Amino acid sequence: MAVLSLDRPVANALAPQLRADLMTALRETAQDDSLRAVVICGAGTGFSSGIDLTEYDGPLASPWVNALCREIEDFPKPVVAALHGSVLGAAVGLALAAHARVAQATTRMGLPEISLGMIPGAGVTQRAPRLMGAQVALELMLSGKPVVASDPRLRLFFDQITPDDPLATAVTLARKLADKGSWARTRDRERGLSDPVAYQRALSLVAEQLAGQGGAGAEIVRAVEAAQLLPFEQGLEFEQVLFEDRLQSAEARAQRHIFAAERRAAIMPELAQAKAQPLNRIALVGGDAATLADLGMLFLDVGKDLEVTTPALAQRLKGIFDDAVDKGRLDAPGRDARLGRLAEGAKDGWADLVLDARDGREGALHLPSPREGGVAARLDTGVGLAGVGLGLRVYRPAHGLRLVEIGVGAGAAPAAVASLARMCADMGRVAVRAAQPAAGAGLGHGMTAALYLAALDLMRGGLTPLRVDQAAQRLGLRAGPFLMMDNEGLVQVAQRLKGVAGEIGLGDGWAGPLEERLAKGAKGRSVGRGFYDYPPEGPRPAKGLAETGRAVTEVLGDIAPRHALHAALINAAARILAAQAVQRASDLDVLMVRGYNYDRTRGGPLMQADQRGLMAVLKDMKVLAARSAPIWAPEPMILDLVKNGQGFFGRAGAA
Repeated sequence: MAVLSLDRPVANALAPQLRADLMTALRETAQDDSLRAVVICGAGTGFSSGIDLTEYDGPLASPWVNALCREIEDFPKPVVAALHGSVLGAAVGLALAAHARVAQATTRMGLPEISLGMIPGAGVTQRAPRLMGAQVALELMLSGKPVVASDPRLRLFFDQITPDDPLATAVTLARKLADKGSWARTRDRERGLSDPVAYQRALSLVAEQLAGQGGAGAEIVRAVEAAQLLPFEQGLEFEQVLFEDRLQSAEARAQRHIFAAERRAAIMPELAQAKAQPLNRIALVGGDAATLADLGMLFLDVGKDLEVTTPALAQRLKGIFDDAVDKGRLDAPGRDARLGRLAEGAKDGWADLVLDARDGREGALHLPSPREGGVAARLDTGVGLAGVGLGLRVYRPAHGLRLVEIGVGAGAAPAAVASLARMCADMGRVAVRAAQPAAGAGLGHGMTAALYLAALDLMRGGLTPLRVDQAAQRLGLRAGPFLMMDNEGLVQVAQRLKGVAGEIGLGDGWAGPLEERLAKGAKGRSVGRGFYDYPPEGPRPAKGLAETGRAVTEVLGDIAPRHALHAALINAAARILAAQAVQRASDLDVLMVRGYNYDRTRGGPLMQADQRGLMAVLKDMKVLAARSAPIWAPEPMILDLVKNGQGFFGRAGAA
């Protein structure tokens, strides 16, 4: 038996050299008469994570995975894939090309391409339906989520499943196939195609669900349909055409960008400077119970021990978990386990992490000290983290927006920053580092302040809040700036914007629309009135703000409102980058996508600017600067990038 083991940091990604080595090994094995069969396995913790995303941004190096799969499927000796850990993307293609598959029961197989705006390649769309039928194949490709090998839907994918290391079982199976002298190739399997009516029904059902959406999902359906309608070789060619088209699409480039950016954001200098310590005991000190409830719930859900200093917060958390049991979202033992880790009162020397959420209304509330070597940090409850030594902003709702911002002052201990970053990562949160005092109130506050100020300026010019919010949604934001201000609370927004307006030199009058709403008692969603009213059926323009307003051309000429909002965001991003408040430009895209639900398929506002062309954004800025120079007058960084033919992420046009 020949055992070929994929062994390359990180996660055995199918890099060009690894592919070339595997191709060489296969051809040498084919020529060696002493070897009767081949087993392909992965070293370390998994089989393979597939193609490294960075490779997709340049020419695809030879041998490509398609050629490897053909080499495996046409191999003159039986080939068995021994699978464990993660089997992702193109690695699934390798497994499908093998003549048999053995998996450890805990193996997780996934096709994440759709989450990157792409379709699976390497023959996956043609081979998978032949084994499993259209319905299961489409479920795997369209969900993008890993499925454990023991899932009943995968019973036709694997020849054998074992609780142990699959290598020995795979070698035994390979020997049996060699002794038998015959084996079936996946392309010749017909079981998944045996019921043409059911196959078409599955395709039609998914096509109806995706009606009008287009994009990668629709292309996956077309490719799986081709597996039934076209001869195998033509089906492979069709898949490759669709794959290459999607690979170069703006959507796929944007989603690859944000996927990689999220991983880069986690790379902080402090992680290399000091060892992270576990933070399992958390003390939440002070703060409004409604503001801290979802954060406290998150800590308890992930198994942290929690002490709170206000009875209101303790009662609110208990009520939340009781309600979850009543509604069937949590069982009673789960609630009791969580509440068993909750205590009221905070002791000195107990907590690994003390989060100071005091907002000045608690009087002289004692701030306990953490244990020796523990961490103390300021928690942003809405006013920002300006000037802190070490601070944390957990974007809310904490369970939905999986983003945190770590404010790091010059005197922050590297071990404290590393520990905080590691805790966030272990909780499944993406952390973005904000350098203080350069970041001011914070990165998110800085970006949204620019958006809010631009929106208020457009409203002063005659556009209604509804029209501005609709423009923001066309830009890529899930909620527009006026709805965002209402959700946050207009009093708090006004206080923060006053500071930002002063910093950028904005003159009097900018707050007019905001002050008018506050003068009428419209303080935001919490009181049912802001720029919108909030009846039970949902938000609607507030009385007096529901008129159509002035025509866009009267206010902005030829500039679309969404481009005016985009220009303000890009100018703010340039100010933040020039101040070195953030580690890298892509961190700001992560912040907007993760923290403010910016459309992931556009990659964030900076990536979107590169794709549109920074020159076009600059032209808008120069016109808009006549309205309000502090908001729109182009920052020197923008001028330099355009002058040098650059975008935020490389040469202009490269994005």
